[in-house]
Amino acid sequence: METPRHPGRLFGRLAEALKGIAAKLRRGKPPAMIGLPPSARGLTGRPADPALHAKHAKEVAREWEDVAEYYIQERMRQLGIPDHQIGAPDYQRGGVRRVFLADEAIGGSYGTGRRLFVDSGVLNPELNAEVIGSEASKVWAKARLRDRIEAVIVHEHLEAQGIPHDEVVERAADSDLPIGENARRILRRIAEGVRRRGGR
Repeated sequence: METPRHPGRLFGRLAEALKGIAAKLRRGKPPAMIGLPPSARGLTGRPADPALHAKHAKEVAREWEDVAEYYIQERMRQLGIPDHQIGAPDYQRGGVRRVFLADEAIGGSYGTGRRLFVDSGVLNPELNAEVIGSEASKVWAKARLRDRIEAVIVHEHLEAQGIPHDEVVERAADSDLPIGENARRILRRIAEGVRRRGGR
């Protein structure tokens, strides 16, 4: 995949999305955050060279982990994911429930008991570019973080029900979960791209 022409713009949009999420969280109940928020810790969420953003998705994810954790848990609840399927206890952190895996980079996954997870892959504008093709990759790269997260949740939710991956790719855009139209657009383009490239 070709490098985005304006990586600074992409990162700026990502930073704005995170700021927007953080602002919404401040208006509602406070996130389950230990210590100071990332901005108060001097963390910007920006790699020194914006052109290297894809390589630093995990770094950004770690800086904003608390905000992402709260947002993704809340979004899964709003989409109707049962509470017992939203992440799992992290016993290395005292048994606190975790749904956002900052150190993983595949977009999302599911585990025992159909537990769903989202990871730092949602921050990578080039995620699965070689599999989904250039058109779908462009849609993914330009999409808002919220829409990427919803697309991953739907995909993992269907796979956790035992639906084979190839079928999930085809069916995800028509999910009954109340995701936004932009997330459905991402999922449709991914299905088209995978079809064009002959499947996974």
